[in-house]
Amino acid sequence: MRFQHLGFVAIFPASLSFLAALSMPAAAHHSHAMYDRTVRMVVEAKVKEYIWGNPHVWLYVEISNESGQPVEWILEAADAGGMSRDGWSAQSMKSDDVITVTYSPLKDGTDGGLLGAVELADGTYLTTRTIVGIDPLGDNPDLSDAQIFGIE
Repeated sequence: MRFQHLGFVAIFPASLSFLAALSMPAAAHHSHAMYDRTVRMVVEAKVKEYIWGNPHVWLYVEISNESGQPVEWILEAADAGGMSRDGWSAQSMKSDDVITVTYSPLKDGTDGGLLGAVELADGTYLTTRTIVGIDPLGDNPDLSDAQIFGIE
C-alpha cells in the first residue's frame, strides 16, 4: 500500500506539469525561405495599402510590369514594434504615395517579396533590415535583430 501511494505522489506532479505545458501558447516564427535574400531589387511603386500590424506589417503596392501595365504586389515586412524602433510608424505611408522600394523577390518569381527599405517621396529612407547588407544609415551595423529573420 505504501509503494502505491509513493507512485501517485511522483506521477501526479509530473502529470500536472505535462498538462500545463500543453496549455501554454506555442511561440513560433515562420521561415523567410521563400524569399531570395541574396538579391536586392529596387523599383518605384505606388502605395495601394499599408497595413501596420502584428505579427507583420504588409505593404500592398502597384508596380508597372514589363509592358507598363500596373500589377499589385504584396511585400512582407517585419513586426510593427521592431519597425517603430527603426523609425517607421502607422503614418509613414498612405495610399497613392509614390515610393521607391528595396525588396528581396520571391524565389518562385511570383509578384511579391520581402520588404527591405523604402524611400519616401520626401527623401526619407526607412529600412527594415530584413535583407542582408541593407543598413545605409549605419545605425545597426551588427544587425542585432537579425536572428528574428534567420540571418546569420
